Amino acid sequence: MKNEKDTIIKARAIIARAETLPPIPATTPEMIGHYRKYLQLGHQDRELLLLSPFIPLGPQVTANPDADPFVIRLSDPTRPEGRVAYLLLRNGAVEWRYHHAWIRHARCPIVHDPVLMQWLDGLFAAFYLDAGLPGSLDGALEMLGPWDRVRWVQTNLFEGGRPEETLTEEIDVWVYDLSYTAPLEQFLCWVSEGLDKDGEQFRYTACCEGEDAEFYFLRYGKREAMAFPNGQPEPLRYLAGIVNGILQPDYELRRFRDKKLGKDGILMPLAPNDWETLTTAYGPMAIEARFTPLHAPKKQRLVYPMPR
Repeated sequence: MKNEKDTIIKARAIIARAETLPPIPATTPEMIGHYRKYLQLGHQDRELLLLSPFIPLGPQVTANPDADPFVIRLSDPTRPEGRVAYLLLRNGAVEWRYHHAWIRHARCPIVHDPVLMQWLDGLFAAFYLDAGLPGSLDGALEMLGPWDRVRWVQTNLFEGGRPEETLTEEIDVWVYDLSYTAPLEQFLCWVSEGLDKDGEQFRYTACCEGEDAEFYFLRYGKREAMAFPNGQPEPLRYLAGIVNGILQPDYELRRFRDKKLGKDGILMPLAPNDWETLTTAYGPMAIEARFTPLHAPKKQRLVYPMPR
């Protein structure tokens, strides 16, 4: 009995000490060393700019592999006044720093928030894995990558697992706002990028007379459709419904609305098994409350078989 009590006391003491310790990045010093050598061997430029290997999130890396200290800078080119993250080694330990883009790494606050740290590890993991470097020393690192769409939706749109400031900067890439007034071709490009490897199957052509497109010819695989957004009360929503018609059953676009986040837009394409995973985890009512199916106009036939 006494031994059991001693074991419980020791276990509680270990847990208490663990809770007081600061979080440790999943990125390791060895990974930073591998990445530095990769940059030195594979590139001639000394101030490198590497675009994101996972297009939907769009961050970029700048780094000078010959600099001392070696600092990896991650930023979003679409938000020059936004946030920036720095990854570096200090006294042999990995350190993340994160703040406004105009602050240099020496004055940038060190990251102690474990959720923010996990997100930053995932960003770097995408570049690291894309380079084909030796496997992570942390077996779970690949799961941190933001390319896992279901995990991203669960963490950020259901569980509130991210600081709002980082989510606000990222959500615009995952959810296409219905209030955007950009040319509709930008939405079609966003859909193509969101399809990742299947994006090559999605093609669109703007047929114009004058400055504005008269209609769009859309194709995904062997499915085709024509869209006539001019004169529609909600051109973007109309076009999204038609795009959705040719993506199904392989992918589905849904409308996402959240008053707290101030967001009303279209979530990037998810495969049927992704929606099934989310429905199993949270139930159909929770999914329907956040995500509304997009339907094509009833008066227009959307899918046309390709001639053989």
